[in-house]
Amino acid sequence: MKNKERIIWISIVMALFVVLLFGVFINDAQASTQNSSFAYFEKFKSVYRTLKEDYVDKTMVDDKKLINGAIKGMIDSIGDKHTMYLSPEDLEDLKTTSTGNFGGIGVVITSKDDYISVDSVIEDGPAYKKGIKTGDLFISANGTSLKGMRLLEATKILKGDPGTTVKVEFIRKNVKMEVVIRRAIIKLPTVKSDYIEDKYGYIKISEFSGATDNDVKKILKQFSEKNVKAVIVDLRYNPGGLLDSVAKIVNYFQDEGVIVSTIGRDGMNNDVIKASKINTIIQNDIPVVVLIDGNSASASEIFAGAIKDLKRGILVGEKTYGKGSVQIFKQLGDDGFKLTIAKYYTPAGICIDGIGIQPDVEVKEPEFTDDENYSLTKLYKDKQIDNFIEKNPQPKDSDIDSFVSSVQAKGYNLSTRVLKKLVRVAVERTEENRSVYDLEYDLQLKKTIDLLDQGMIEYKDNKYFIKK
Repeated sequence: MKNKERIIWISIVMALFVVLLFGVFINDAQASTQNSSFAYFEKFKSVYRTLKEDYVDKTMVDDKKLINGAIKGMIDSIGDKHTMYLSPEDLEDLKTTSTGNFGGIGVVITSKDDYISVDSVIEDGPAYKKGIKTGDLFISANGTSLKGMRLLEATKILKGDPGTTVKVEFIRKNVKMEVVIRRAIIKLPTVKSDYIEDKYGYIKISEFSGATDNDVKKILKQFSEKNVKAVIVDLRYNPGGLLDSVAKIVNYFQDEGVIVSTIGRDGMNNDVIKASKINTIIQNDIPVVVLIDGNSASASEIFAGAIKDLKRGILVGEKTYGKGSVQIFKQLGDDGFKLTIAKYYTPAGICIDGIGIQPDVEVKEPEFTDDENYSLTKLYKDKQIDNFIEKNPQPKDSDIDSFVSSVQAKGYNLSTRVLKKLVRVAVERTEENRSVYDLEYDLQLKKTIDLLDQGMIEYKDNKYFIKK
């Protein structure tokens, strides 16, 4: 009995010793971390004091400039291009962008390899109409080199009063090109709609802003009242937007199931957004076709992923961009920062970050050859289209055909399809009621109509498939 008691007491003492020892290790680890952090802060303070006391030009080392620069450097060191410091000017730009009233060329830019790169192009904006594409590298604007320039400074140069022009030099596939872009008021009406063949509802969403879901709701109710045979949702050139907005819009088409899930660090910012039948407008027996391309990102991919995974409809076009992260804004007085807090997952549990979403039916937009890019640049430089429109403000089809033939005869190596599209875009600049779609030029939309007209989209067991 005594031996048994002795064993029990020895076990208790050993257990206490292990707990105490583990506690010492934890305290040592915490102390080590605290000491390490303290050492880094001391290092920071040492540099700060040296700059304040010894730098040759006292006006260059004011507190606000030093601290904000340190904050920016700290955030940039993470290496996430979606997590960034926002200066007071950046925040002001966000506000003006959200209200849709600023003068510019209509592009979203980012830094890439010491260049200013086009991250996305606002459809129907001045840059879009001049053929600027995602991935183009801006190298100068009005003769000022943009190489190595901060985004804010480059933005200031590219923006300007509506009606003024900026000559932009850029590189595309190692070919240097230039184009003169006339700045305009960049408004962000995020939704356009129309009917195709009087039986299909077409809706173009350029961004998911705070007002987008209400605008879409009104249009979808009109589609429903008109008993459309299908709804085409065009998300090409849509860089994303608000998670709440896109979730509501998916729910207008989907009456049950998961729309999207978000997973953050250590279980924080986790959420699962599900569809509810009471919010559905377009019933399941009406097919949905979603048009996507390499510029469809973030919230656009949430929409596309939900439609594809739940077989609510089909996707037509090209693989999406692949941005699967969620950001929030933190304000620090008059400045702030944008922070990635989670990644999102489609209903099938897939995080598409860096991967993108493949369409069910792939239709690629033909790539321009180097010769065609050269011809396009020369066409604008020679003002061939501008001069034609000046003489023919409202050209007939026969006038356009004659112009296209004459341009091709002069050696401009561009297809009839492309040239007609460029002329139509130029004509529409002066018109208030622009066409929402172009079946002659738009190969992906044309393929969608063919699929619908030919009955190639099959509805079975409450799911949609492409007929084999």
